[in-house]
Amino acid sequence: MSVDRLKRDLLNKLINARIDLAAYLQLRKAKGYMSVSESEHLRDNFFELCNFMREKAPILKAEYAESELLALRRAAEVLSIAGVCLMTGHHDCPTFIAVNAEKLEHCLTTISLCIMCLNEHAQLEQH
Repeated sequence: MSVDRLKRDLLNKLINARIDLAAYLQLRKAKGYMSVSESEHLRDNFFELCNFMREKAPILKAEYAESELLALRRAAEVLSIAGVCLMTGHHDCPTFIAVNAEKLEHCLTTISLCIMCLNEHAQLEQH
């Protein structure tokens, strides 16, 4: 896979993660809880993306600017935080979970900022 394609692929994966988190958060706020299976599925996707980012880090370090590397590192941290947050909230019912919506909201905002930073660099490179 070429480096440009890897960058686009990673940016698209981050955008999809943001969309998934936003949808999950919207449902969580509306219902007040989520099913354990929904939370586990999203958590697994976030951890899978973190693993992908870690695997590709050596290639990306050589190609990204310092600000892009910081944005990627922060995005990976926030995905991990969101994943861990999705593991909490089990109470009396084994099939439903009350995840901390405030923490997920903060994660969503941070991921959005990271994506904006990466997207700006991609647009500058195209000109």
